[in-house]
Amino acid sequence: MNIRQANPEESEHIAPLVYEAIHEIGYSLTGTTNHEQMLAYLAMWIEKPNNRLSYENIWVADVEGELAGVIIAYHGKNADALDQPIRDWLIAKGHTGNLDIETGGDVLYIDSVTVAKAFRGQGIGTELIQHMYRVAEARMIPAVTLNVDKMNSAAARLYSRLGFKKEREIEISGARFDYMVKVMQHR
Repeated sequence: MNIRQANPEESEHIAPLVYEAIHEIGYSLTGTTNHEQMLAYLAMWIEKPNNRLSYENIWVADVEGELAGVIIAYHGKNADALDQPIRDWLIAKGHTGNLDIETGGDVLYIDSVTVAKAFRGQGIGTELIQHMYRVAEARMIPAVTLNVDKMNSAAARLYSRLGFKKEREIEISGARFDYMVKVMQHR
């Protein structure tokens, strides 16, 4: 398995994996209730630079040329600026442009992580998360954070095992999430 930065040309393959991770949030970010249109809009944002869903913020787990998993992560300080193009686009389409604040500050925020069904149970999700630890260390970012759906106890157990601790509870797209933090030990 090779973990590498995503390419914009992979957007149509990445979008369904992103949807598997974010579910209803995908509809909030794209302003549509049509599933195919939502996937097309996710792919559009993945292809563009300078937004939260950009290929610039996506790493993929590549297993012999197949996308086995994806992780989206970005610096918390940039979260508002990365959401601005999406907000502007939603407003131009007649929506409110209101996006929930998911993170902020001097953290590497894991926006979403998912593993393709055929590759689950092989430790790929763990490898992707641990790769983000190396990214945080290389960028001297003091903590890695993520949100886990209160209804996803299996994911919460995994994140706890990986050293994340619940800091607070937040709401995203009408659902409750635990905001979890792993403090990095930079050398």
